[in-house]
Amino acid sequence: MKIKYPFDSAIKSHFLIALGLTIWIFVFLYFTEPLDVSEFGNREKLIYLPIYGLLGGVSYLLFLPFQNLLFKKSKKRWTLLNEMVFLTVFTLVAITLARLFYIYVIMINERNPYPLGYMISDIYLPAIATILPIIIIGRFSFGKYKEKRIENQKIEIKGEGNYEGLRLQINNLISIQSSDNYIEVQHF
Repeated sequence: MKIKYPFDSAIKSHFLIALGLTIWIFVFLYFTEPLDVSEFGNREKLIYLPIYGLLGGVSYLLFLPFQNLLFKKSKKRWTLLNEMVFLTVFTLVAITLARLFYIYVIMINERNPYPLGYMISDIYLPAIATILPIIIIGRFSFGKYKEKRIENQKIEIKGEGNYEGLRLQINNLISIQSSDNYIEVQHF
């Protein structure tokens, strides 16, 4: 599980993922109508369902410090295990927040809310099966894009032999000096 996994720590990328998550949750709830959403009128749907979406997006953003803690603990090397731990903890907390919102906001004056077991097996797990891939694909894509951007910023100095060559970040280059038929490269 120590397999390197693409990772982008830029906050902008995570805000875009959270925005996509917010919109996707709203659209999912609006059109599939779980949780007795069909009993809401259009006005009530437009009031309550965006809040569910915002809960998903905000709970994702609230987990960024946890993600940064994992990143620092693994010596700034993001692995598949880190990604799985992050997604598992995020999913459990998101389910908890959604349940609390359902009980204390949506069903505040109702006598018979859905039991927790039913909500997890019949509502939350199918919802997670459609929402989690959005998060996974978004995180993976931004991570790959960052790796590609870093790779494109490297310079390569080739030699004539098979193992003569140097590839490094241009920002890490201090100087290159010619010396007869050799070069001297100083870098970080």
